[in-house]
Amino acid sequence: MLLNVISKKNIRAVLELLRENEEMYFSEIQRELDMNMGSLNRILNELMTLNILDKRKDSEDVALPKAYYFVTDYGEKVVELYDLEKDLEKESKIINQTNIKGNVKNVVNMGDNATLHID
Repeated sequence: MLLNVISKKNIRAVLELLRENEEMYFSEIQRELDMNMGSLNRILNELMTLNILDKRKDSEDVALPKAYYFVTDYGEKVVELYDLEKDLEKESKIINQTNIKGNVKNVVNMGDNATLHID
């Protein structure tokens, strides 16, 4: 379920924004990401349900206290999955480039009657 949630549209952007800024209130997130209010509200609630995000209210004395959203410790580990994905993609590209170079080198070494066979 976790991978299904974090692969949804805009989830990554919300998490990375909050990770960079430590905490933000709703309208700041909405303005920064230029998102629909309903979509952002759904995302924030879903992430809070999974304990990836939490919120704190600025002051209970105010009629409409601002709620600041932040990434939880568990959420930090979840965001690290995005970092891992980036690292794996880089590693995969390097491996693919190395394999292609090796295959092309073998073709060149075969001379004029070469045919290209990529495994």
